[in-house]
Formats: sequence, structure tokens, C-alpha cells
Amino acid sequence: MNKTLVYPLNSEPYISTPKSKTSGRTIKLDAVTIALMRRHRINKKEVILRYENYKQTDKNIVFHQHDGRWLRTNIVRDYFKTVCRRAGVPILSPHALRHTHAVHLLEAGANIKYVSERLGHASVKVTADTYLHVTQKIEDDALALYERYVQK
Repeated sequence: MNKTLVYPLNSEPYISTPKSKTSGRTIKLDAVTIALMRRHRINKKEVILRYENYKQTDKNIVFHQHDGRWLRTNIVRDYFKTVCRRAGVPILSPHALRHTHAVHLLEAGANIKYVSERLGHASVKVTADTYLHVTQKIEDDALALYERYVQK
């Protein structure tokens, strides 16, 4: 990631550089996500060809409004709330997905240094303080590891 979208008050959004040196990074995606993104790109092109009011954007925007402009954060937040209600899950912000992803990686046993770099944190301490609260799974897995260790 080497760009960030800035939404200044009473002004048009614009592309800027990330807020810190560690924010600029390349993030690997799993095969399922890559396949979904490729399908989305094809679908977007089909929609633009089919409907006159959908405009092709000259920018490399993955998700945009039908007129080619960037999605406003309030549009994303409102849609996310709608999807949460429909799914019957607690209504959180889209940013909560970042937290969930980090916790899932840690619960799966990913190295905290890797998670820290993936999130763009300046240090592992920031990641640990923010995300490494002890979940039931982390606790159970740690105890199982300990049991296997002492039984050797």
C-alpha cells in the first residue's frame, strides 16, 4: 500500500502518501480473496458496459460510485451497517474488520512480528498492546502446547 485517500472537510478527496514510513507496504492476499477481486474487476467492467449512467474511471479505483468518484466513508459505513443488520451480527465499523483479521491471525498462530508488519505498525509493542488480549482460543492453545511440552 503506497497511497491513502484523504477526505478534507468541505473539499474534494485526494490521494496522498501514507501517514508513516511503515504504512507503505505490500500486503499478500490469499487465493480466495484474489479470485474474488478478479471477479469483481470483471463484474465492474460488465456493469460499466451495460449501464449508461455507470462511468469508467481513469483512476485505478477498486470500489467507486456509479459516476466514477471515490466512495465516501459515510457510504461505506452505512452499507456496512445494513449488511450487519441483515446478517444478524453486532453493528460495528468497517475498521473492526482490521481488528478481527489481526486477532484471527494471532489465534491461528501467526508470528506477532508478521502481524505487526502486515498492519503497518511501527513496533511489535503497538501490535501486542492493541491486539494480543488473551482470547479463549489463544489461552486454550497455549495450555495445550504446555501440556504437550511437559509430557515429553
